[in-house]
Parts: sequence; C-alpha cells; structure tokens
Amino acid sequence: MDKRKAALLSNVTVDMIGQKLRNEFQIYIPEGFDTWIQEIVNPDSGLFLFQPETVFVLLDGTDARNWERETASEKINIWKQAVEALINKLPSVPMFISTIDIRENRIKAFAERKYRIELENEWYQFIQELAENRKNVYVFDLADQIADIGRRQFYSDKMWYLGSMPYSKEGIHTICKEIKYALEAVFGIRKKILVLDLDHTLWGGVVGEDGIHGIELSEHKEGERYYDFQRQLLEMKKRGVLLAINSKNNFADAQGVIDEHPAMLLRSKDFVSKKINWNDKASNIREMETELNLTEGSFLFIDDNPVERELVGGECPKVKVPDFPEDSSLLRQFAEELYFKFLRPLRILGEDVRKTEMYQTEAKRRQEQKNALNLDDYIARLEIQLDIHSMRPNELERVAQLVNKTNQFNLTAKRYSRAEIEKLAKDDNYQIYVVYAKDKYGDSGLVSVLILLYREKQIDIDTFLMSCRVMGRKIENVLIDMIAVQSKRKAQRMRGFFRDTSKNVPVKDLYDRLGFKCVKEQEGFKIYDLELDTYEVKKFDIFKEIKLEDKHGRIRSEV
Repeated sequence: MDKRKAALLSNVTVDMIGQKLRNEFQIYIPEGFDTWIQEIVNPDSGLFLFQPETVFVLLDGTDARNWERETASEKINIWKQAVEALINKLPSVPMFISTIDIRENRIKAFAERKYRIELENEWYQFIQELAENRKNVYVFDLADQIADIGRRQFYSDKMWYLGSMPYSKEGIHTICKEIKYALEAVFGIRKKILVLDLDHTLWGGVVGEDGIHGIELSEHKEGERYYDFQRQLLEMKKRGVLLAINSKNNFADAQGVIDEHPAMLLRSKDFVSKKINWNDKASNIREMETELNLTEGSFLFIDDNPVERELVGGECPKVKVPDFPEDSSLLRQFAEELYFKFLRPLRILGEDVRKTEMYQTEAKRRQEQKNALNLDDYIARLEIQLDIHSMRPNELERVAQLVNKTNQFNLTAKRYSRAEIEKLAKDDNYQIYVVYAKDKYGDSGLVSVLILLYREKQIDIDTFLMSCRVMGRKIENVLIDMIAVQSKRKAQRMRGFFRDTSKNVPVKDLYDRLGFKCVKEQEGFKIYDLELDTYEVKKFDIFKEIKLEDKHGRIRSEV
C-alpha cells in the first residue's frame, strides 16, 4: 500500500525530522532555509505539486530572541497571514499548526518585562480560534512538549550553530513521536477498546484476599494513585474510547467493588464488556471480539502481570499490550501516554460521545436475536428505520472517519482524505450516499458510506463500507436495491469491486449474495456486474421505515 503523504513546513531546518518519518510516510519538506512562506505564496511550489494529505506548520521561536519588541508583533502578523493563506488554498486538508516557544534573551534585570509570554499567548489565541472555526485545523502543542521535558533537554545550541536546526536528539525524537501520533489519528490508525485488569490495575491489592475495604482505592494518599488513574480512564471514555474488563477473579467480589466502593469512579455502565472469570485472558478477548464485532487489532490490553501480558501478546498478536509501570505513582502519566499513543482522535463527534451506550445496547439486540425465529424475524423485531441520503457538508468529518477506519465491512479498503472526499462530493460524476440507522433500542447514527462513480451506461461502486455495529441486518441489501432501482434510467449495469485485505473476510461473498455476477477475478481482486435492465424492485417490509434522497430530494420512501 502506498505511503500516506504529509508536508512539513518550518522556519528552521527539519530535514532530520523528515528522515525519521519517511520510513512510514511520504514527507515533503521545502528546499532551502525558512522558505515556508514562499511555498505558500507560490501556487506552483513543490508543496502544491506534492498534494499533501495533511500539513504540519512547525514554527520555532529561537530567532525571536533577537527580535526587537517594536517589530515582534509585525513578524507574528506575517506568520498569521501565511497560515491563513495556506488554509484558504487547502481548505479541506488537515492542518496542524504548532504553538511557539520563544526563547527570549535572558540578559535582563529582575524587574524588566518579559514579552515572550505575551507573544506566545497571542499566537496561541490565533491558532486556537482557527481550530475552533475551521474543521481542518488542529493545534500542534509544541510548547507543551517542550515544557514537559524541559528546554535544556529539548534544544541544542550546537545543532543550531551547525545547521540552523535548534533541536537536540531528544527534541527531534519528541517532535517525530508527536507528528506520528497526529498522522495516525488523521489516517484512522487508532485503537478502539481499552481492556483492563482489576487487581493491582484499577485498584491496589487483591480484592479476593484483602476484601472490598482492604484494597487501595481512595481520594487521598496511597489509594489516590488508582483513583486518578480511573479518572483519566473516565475522561477517555467520555471521548469515545470503549472500556472493558478482563480479570481473573471471583465475579461477586469484583462486582462488589465496582458497584459499592465509594472511591470507584468506573461503574458497570462505563464498560461495554466484563469478563470476570477464571478463563485465560486471551480467550476472553477473543470472545469480546465476537460479541462486540471488533477486530483483534482494535484492542489495547492493560494488565500489571507480565505473565498475563505475555500470554495475550502471544495468543493475540494484533492486540497491543504495553508494559505496565512498576511504580503505581506513574499511573496517571501512564494513562496519558496510552491516550496520546493509541487512542486520541482528531475531534470528538456525536457518535464518539455515545459510543459506549451504542455498544451496550448491542447486548439487548443479541438477546432479541436469540429469541427470533430467523433473520427476517429478528430484523422485524428491531423495528429498524433507515435514512439514506446524499452526504451533507456537516457529515464530512464522520464520513472521513468511517472511510479511514472501517475494515471488516469494506469492499475495497480504499482510503480517502477529508479533502479528497470533499472534492468527490463536488464532482458531478460522483454521488456519496450515507446511511443512518436506528431501532427500538437506540440510534446508531451514521453507519454506512457508499461512493458511486457514474460512467456512460455504467455505475461503479467506488467505495462501500459499513460500521461493524450494524452488520448482518440486511441494510446492505436495502441500499443496493434502492440505488439499483433509482439508477435503471441512467445506466445498464452497476459494477462492484472486491479487494481481499484479510480483514474484510465477512464481506468476501457479499456481491454474490446480492445477485451480482463475477466477471473477472485475479489475485484477491474481483469485479462484479449487476445488470440493471432486468433488475426487479424488492420489498423490505421487515423494516419499519426506509427513506432515500439524492442531491435533488426524496426519490423513494417505504413505511
């Protein structure tokens, strides 16, 4: 697979940062020192020819120690104008604009005014307002990283004098790490679920031996470290991270702590799955995969016991199993590192906030399925309502999120950046449909994306994907039927494509099941055709309501 493309613009030399990132990404850095503004101004520059999928503007304040106070604001204003011009020229490309750390000349009297804080705050307010008002702009908090490890470790005067690159080896490592985390968030390379042990993890001690009142968990002193760890986990949950329990324990003992301990911040309602038993933890995770319809690569497993970590890492190689801190006073910091490295999204969307609730209602649907006579009876019991319509501007963020992270129900595994999706939406040859689903148990939100390319007498299904939460409910049947009937007057056939990715096994025979005919097959790639002139409309009375709208308004509705 081709490497994803990112541009790095800076007022200092950043070649060494680019070199370290090129193992995983295509990185563009302008030639010459401090030419980033010229790159933005020139419409034919290498930046625009490169067509980046994301851009980082990394601004350093080293040279600012030589600025005169009278002209400092003028220089900041030039930066502002350049950044605004860049955003206007690439309005849909995700952009990370760095905060600045100004190393003001420290040869000052005690009473002399320090202007660096004012300039840093002015710049921060500027980029924060951009991030709040422009959906493709994000704050890259370089100043926070510098404060975290200290200026003396982050900077190197020797490197500055040798090559106009102000960062030390540790500074370069920190910047590369943060850029990598940001790129993984842009391209959907994130974990979905955090699976937690209990004893010596969410609390100190062993509840089966120490009892509910003997474990370490409180709002002060020794137990506070676990309380603060739980507080951080709860913050993650509020931002769309799924939490689950995987513990070797007596269920009643563990559940007693979860339900009754006064300092327990995480309660049953905060977990999408609880495996509290004496089974091996790898087997428990595999059961969670099936129950929650998640892939192994979605899981992050946290356990204080190295034997358990080794077992899970060996049996479930795609599960990420980080080392656990030996010193429990580091738990709060450990939680932050987990979030930044594996879990942090670009933005918090409505679906993210409700994600735990959405997965919890799946248990009710699974029980409904057990009571149903067959699949059609199960779907009818759910009372599903579908709203299918052309993508609207406010749905772009969620569509980009789904396109870049959906694996199981993804026929071609194509990945499009936010900018590319927006471009397709404006192209008259393309139509992007989205599907909302809800039933008697709750609203699943935007769950499916279908991108169509209209050719002469033929419609290509460029992209077809669906959230794993709603797989197996014939929503795909409804969607293809609706589009096929609507398209009969425009084309003779609908063409579908399947590319085997090893992750999309659940849909490898989807087009066969939907009545398409395989017309070409080679090395994990298939082409299917559905002849539209002989296609007959189907009835889906097992659904409570179905609505379909294209760019021009409602064209079909079934109740």
